[in-house]
Amino acid sequence: MTEQQAAEDRVWARHRRRTGAVLIVGSGAVGGFLAEELARMGFSPLRLVDPDTLAVENLVRHPLGAPSLGQPKAPALAERIRRDFPPCDARGFDADFLELPAAEQRLLAAQADVVVAATDSIACQRHINRVALAAGRPAVFPAIWVDPRIRDAEVGEILWVLPGRRTPCYECASAFRRTASDAQAARGARVDIQLVVLATAQVVAALAHPDDTRSAILDPGRSALYLHGLTPTSPGVRAAFPSPGLSSRNVRVPFPAHPCPACHGRRSPLSPHTLAPLPPDYLPPPPDGAEPARPRLGVFALIALTVMAFFIASLIHASPR
Repeated sequence: MTEQQAAEDRVWARHRRRTGAVLIVGSGAVGGFLAEELARMGFSPLRLVDPDTLAVENLVRHPLGAPSLGQPKAPALAERIRRDFPPCDARGFDADFLELPAAEQRLLAAQADVVVAATDSIACQRHINRVALAAGRPAVFPAIWVDPRIRDAEVGEILWVLPGRRTPCYECASAFRRTASDAQAARGARVDIQLVVLATAQVVAALAHPDDTRSAILDPGRSALYLHGLTPTSPGVRAAFPSPGLSSRNVRVPFPAHPCPACHGRRSPLSPHTLAPLPPDYLPPPPDGAEPARPRLGVFALIALTVMAFFIASLIHASPR
């Protein structure tokens, strides 16, 4: 055994290492704490993408402190992870994911075992969803609900998407999820954000190691987790979370009735478990430019066979006996 192997054995002496590559788009409060947690769980390499710099108002809810003020969040966070935890190969990109070349977006996603979309932009979240689908990679979408009256983080939303239409995608869930989700939580929200991050880290680990016994957090029939934290329950969510303390719910996200513009999944009669996965080079257009769904030949054939069966049955019934 080499000296380096012996040192690594000591690092992971207290818990088994969870390996895998993760792309995290967004290095704010959620993405920043998540990157640190995944690094200490054993994930490597980590690739972080964020266009923002650390501002004074970020200090109360971000893993980076005052020495990093004015620095780009993603590179500064990656440098800190490498310094504080050398076993992790962390690299930060000071860039807007939406503005990266399409080929670079797909490459970053394809090189990851799991993609995490932790931005505060719905447009960026939707785009990451399409890129992950095109790359055939599982994706996780953590978010924070904020009560607009108290501006506190209240409910964490963790949606996970498996490629090949095995689960509804982020856009499938757009009609289901609360559109007012806001990751810009303020006023003591750090505790609630960290609770969401810990649950998200477990989801990422389960997606990277689906055969592990600890992957039970992934309910086969439910693909979203809602976590209520420590802040007082506002009237808007009291029916779902009557307890004033920590509680969680796994929720089944339905496929839409019509083909989704991103993954083309839909409710029965088309089963999401029998559809072929998307080709690796496929990148769907944005929903605004999506073509209307075309009727499927199989549907017409089924209708024609049904009409013919009724016609034949009526002839047999009307024939003289």
